[in-house]
Amino acid sequence: MRVAGGLGVFLVGSLALGQSREPLCVTTRARRLVSGPYLRVNGSDRVVARPFPQGSPTAFLVAVRDPDHSLRVGDSRGLTRGPQELGWVPPRTTPRPSGMTFLRVDTDLAVQGEAVFVRDPVESPRPPDEETIAPGIPVGATVDAGVLVLEHLNGDLYATVVPPSGPVPEAHRVAEAPVPIAPDAHRGFVWLTMVERGAEGHRGALALAGTDDGSVVSLRFDGAGARMGEPSRWSRRVGGVMTLLPVPEGARPVALLERPVRGTTATGAQAREQVLVRLDDALEPVGEPERTGLGPYPTGYATRGSTLVLTQWAEARGLALATLPVRDGAVALELPRIWTTTPFAGVPLGHAMVRGGTILYDFMLHGDDVAGALHGYLAWVPPAGAPFARREVLPLRARVLAPPALLPAEDGFVAVLAEEDETGAGVDAVHVRCELVTFPAPRP
Repeated sequence: MRVAGGLGVFLVGSLALGQSREPLCVTTRARRLVSGPYLRVNGSDRVVARPFPQGSPTAFLVAVRDPDHSLRVGDSRGLTRGPQELGWVPPRTTPRPSGMTFLRVDTDLAVQGEAVFVRDPVESPRPPDEETIAPGIPVGATVDAGVLVLEHLNGDLYATVVPPSGPVPEAHRVAEAPVPIAPDAHRGFVWLTMVERGAEGHRGALALAGTDDGSVVSLRFDGAGARMGEPSRWSRRVGGVMTLLPVPEGARPVALLERPVRGTTATGAQAREQVLVRLDDALEPVGEPERTGLGPYPTGYATRGSTLVLTQWAEARGLALATLPVRDGAVALELPRIWTTTPFAGVPLGHAMVRGGTILYDFMLHGDDVAGALHGYLAWVPPAGAPFARREVLPLRARVLAPPALLPAEDGFVAVLAEEDETGAGVDAVHVRCELVTFPAPRP
């Protein structure tokens, strides 16, 4: 990983010269939104957590795959659990319908109304030997009409728009997977990404989906969540998973692609780097991919003003932060800077970033491989100056089932986690509050 100027700066508030105030970040509320005997997810599944448009009666939406229609919310969580929910599951003569459960949540992290279960329009069984090719893997984006949720079922893409209130419509197919070239290739999309796109006061969405043989299909959605035009298939093939990045309004879209490079990592794995792929208005790639200086780690991203900010935690002890300005409608590349801290404890479980006002909250989740405790590490990134590192902001003990999703709050952020603990499995919402405090001046 390249470092601008070759300088490392310690990520501690005491080295930020001229700073008399520092952020204090603590968990103020943790609530279980929905629970069940278990969540049948794997490493490729995701939990959707997106805010509703401003002025909606509820704050945000949470959507999670519910393949057995077994999740419970509200008073039903307190009912007596039968033997089949305590570890022994008898054979079923009639399988339960698979689908997705939607939760509307207010600012106090309380579920509004009943959980809405929407059955899948098509059957999409998960073969036991196909860990990374699973039904679901939902992604979400806030549009004018609510939250657009995109998933792939039986290999194809399906979409639905969840309004702030009222019924949730059944998902409908918006793109069919291309036929693979190789006879032994998996038929269907194996990855998808979506990002919000604002234009002329309206908020729509852009999406990309790819197959394991390198085919990529692009889609556009308007403010109502309706597909605009037909899906477009790229003439180029891509050897990896892509991630659409948010950009300031008026800037041309871009995406990150992780591609292999020569060499190996410290653990012996294939060395990889993150490259920037520029797209035109039709979501077709333009020019050649450009190197960003970022390595093979999960990437956090957010916009602040007219800049795009990318972050990575290298070996769980160095925060690489790249601030990419937008010039003449295009994202300009700048080399990342690195701040170092003492190593994190445990095994990395997820990395995400969200913007709250002018502050960026970079959240890194680690878990003990023995005791099951969760370690939440937060980098509080101001508009100028060095970030501040805050450790152990998430005092929970559980086994995480999916990467965390972050939502902005007035005084910090909300982390949405799919996890399993001694009470069973469920989806939790944790409010982490951050405020600036003044510390007494050191004695001479």
